Amino acid sequence: MDAQEYLGRSRLFRRLKIGLHGQLVERYAARLVEDGLVRHGTWRCLNLVGGLLSWIANSRFDLADLDERMVDRYLRHRGGKQSIQPGDRAALKRWLSVLRETGTITPAARQPITPQDQIFQEFSDYLRRERGLAPRSISAIYRRSAGFCTRFAQPVPATSAGSARTTSRATSSATPEMGVRSPARRCAGRCAHFSDTSITAG
Repeated sequence: MDAQEYLGRSRLFRRLKIGLHGQLVERYAARLVEDGLVRHGTWRCLNLVGGLLSWIANSRFDLADLDERMVDRYLRHRGGKQSIQPGDRAALKRWLSVLRETGTITPAARQPITPQDQIFQEFSDYLRRERGLAPRSISAIYRRSAGFCTRFAQPVPATSAGSARTTSRATSSATPEMGVRSPARRCAGRCAHFSDTSITAG
């Protein structure tokens, strides 16, 4: 059963629709249909949003105050009573997106762009233009590359005698062969190159 069919039968959805924020819930439900969720995923998302709205009211907050930090507080509160599922944070992130599209809450605070972010963006553009990869494939490469760079692209003392230059863990870990075979490693290699260049310049 897909989201559209489930919503037509759901008592939970009907109850949320007649509530204070019914129009927003309907927009959220439309997003769930658009994203192709199945029955259980749709129920879980609506259950989370319903719980969040009740928590906001009971805590005497305003919906307009909702942001990522308040979502974290709610999840900690909810986690004290029941288990938090892997997709719960994504479900509430989708809710925040709907609220921002309607101007109900303030836009997300801009995060500073790091040099690694610039590298990932340039590499993503390359994968899209030159390799013709789909956004989902690029996202998967990004996740693997980000973890690799975060872990290994840190300056460490060079081991060669008499050398004062430092090198990155990624440089010593990513071989040319790895770069050829894996787009994620190639991106990590670029991250390592940036790290080395920055160190030399400093």
